[in-house]
Parts: sequence; C-alpha cells; structure tokens
Amino acid sequence: MSFSRKLSFLLLLVALASFGPGCKKKDQDNPPEQPAAAQAPAIPPQPVPPFDAERAFKDIETQVSHGPRVPNSAAHEKTLAFIQAELAKCSKDVSLQSFTSPGYKPGEVLKLTNVLASFNPSSTQRILILTHYDSRPWADQDPNKANQEKPVPAANDAGSGVAVMLELARQFKNNPPPIGVDLLFDDGEDYGKDKVDSLEKYFLGVKYFVKTKPSNYTPRFAILLDMVGDKNALFEPEPYSVQSASSVVSEIWGTARSLGLTHFRSSQGPGIEDDHLPLIQAGIPSVDLIDGHLVGATVTDPERKYWHTTDDLPKHLSPATLGEVGKLLLTLIYDRLPRDIPTL
Repeated sequence: MSFSRKLSFLLLLVALASFGPGCKKKDQDNPPEQPAAAQAPAIPPQPVPPFDAERAFKDIETQVSHGPRVPNSAAHEKTLAFIQAELAKCSKDVSLQSFTSPGYKPGEVLKLTNVLASFNPSSTQRILILTHYDSRPWADQDPNKANQEKPVPAANDAGSGVAVMLELARQFKNNPPPIGVDLLFDDGEDYGKDKVDSLEKYFLGVKYFVKTKPSNYTPRFAILLDMVGDKNALFEPEPYSVQSASSVVSEIWGTARSLGLTHFRSSQGPGIEDDHLPLIQAGIPSVDLIDGHLVGATVTDPERKYWHTTDDLPKHLSPATLGEVGKLLLTLIYDRLPRDIPTL
C-alpha cells in the first residue's frame, strides 16, 4: 500500500464503476461454473479448531530475524524457504510459481516466487486466502530522511499475514477443512515507487497469478490479509471490497460481531489499492482485511505511525490481534461458510 493509494470514497466509486464490465465479462466467460457453486448443497459444519496466536507471533519474529525480505536478497530467499518448509509439513499440494520482473536499475531483474498451498483439493466450493511476504525495499515514509532508502523490517506489512496463514495451514493439516481452501503467499507486492510509476510495479505476484492461473480456477471469493497484527488494529469494511463482494463483507463482519471480536468495526474504512484489485479485475470477488488507517500514517496514535518506515517491528504487534483474525477465519471456514457460502 502507499499514501497515493488511499483514496476518497467519491473517487473510489468512480474507479470501481470501471471494474464492473470486466467482472461481468469474466462471469459471462465462465457461465457453467459460478451458478454451480452457488447452487451446491450445504456442507455439514465442523468444530472450529483453536488458533495458536503465540506460535503465529513467533513466526513474525522468525521472519524479521531473517532481515528485510526484499526481492533478490538473502533474507528473501530464506523466508521463501521457511514458508515452503512450513507448508510442506501441512499439505502435499504445495507449488511454486517462479517468475521475473524488471527492477528500477538498468538491467536489473527481480527473481520472484509465489507459493500456493491447497487444502481439500477435491472440493468444488473453494475460497482463496492470500498475503504478500516481500518487504518494501525503501522506508520512504520514515520521518528520518537518512532512513528513507533503507528497507522496511516488515513485521506487520507483511509478516503478520504470513504468520496467520501459516497457522491456518497447521490447523488444516490436523483438521481438514470442510470446504476447499487455497493459500497464496504472493511476492513483489510492495516494490513500487509512487512518485515514479504509480501502480505499475506493485502487486507483481498477484498480477502473475491472475495471468497464469488455469481458466477453470474460479474460487467463490478471496480474502486478502494485510497488516493484521497491530496491538490497536481497527478492521473496517474497505470500499473496493464492499463493491466487489458485499455479501462476503457482511458475512465476515457479522461473524466478527457474533464472536465479540474487539478489533472489528462495521463503519466504513478508507479505500485502499491493494493486492485484491487484480483479483477483482480478473472476476474473483475479493475482500481486503486490512488495518487501513495505518496507510498514509493518518492515525493520531504515535505508536501506530510506522507504516513504510524502519520502525515496522514486532514491538507494535500483539498475539491477541493475530488471535482474533485467526479465530474469525477458522470460524468462517469450519462453521459459517459450509452452511451457506454467500451467493455473489
């Protein structure tokens, strides 16, 4: 995310209107698949497994200990190996998508890799959960100008999403989910420079995933996790998400309310241009579960002004917040969605 990508609601509505035809066209290109999913019989719910928030927090610390996960760095390779190894313990269906993209320096080539793990692969009712795992190469929002060319430690953005998804995978191993779940750890999300090329070099991994995915891969919807670990996180419905998948947004925030989760509010949050947009444009309804007020550092709490700075460290995060997000997702997957996957 970047400051220029935090938009007013009016501009969001104008921009989102332009997505409509593309999404409709995608639905029309695949008429047999979406109706079949919507009409599928309900699946019996299962007991909701616990979420180990302390173990998830340790996964954040592990990632940060590797160093900033900037593409082409040793820390990036080490974290990729860590994610792959943890997923291999949980699923036989783990695949890598290796690809390249031009960097900013003359002749520079970024070596990037998406990681995809699937659970209950035979299920025709599937959802996609995703996060990026790369670190921003430059802390361009750091108040100390001497730090602005340094990489971001990326504890929250994006270590927290990785940690939650790895813990989901561990629960899926021991408690096979009643619906199909695909976990995408995408690369190259936070590489772009706002003042240079707007969104061209953002969302690289998701753009590649959309470009190369099989035409018959049509998850019912996607949930993007981004900055989900702050001690004082506030998760509100994001306007692009509401426009794309209003029934899923209602299901998520309704479930959070029923569980008494303290970090979720139903009031509308800021609009964020994020990894969910390429999915929406590809016809996959998508929800961005994000602590949106961190973007642009518009929050008044000085402890929360660390977005895209060298201060994005584990000290700002809490196992309790990770636990709320994990509990929500597991409740959706094991209890709520099997009863009634939202009709979109």
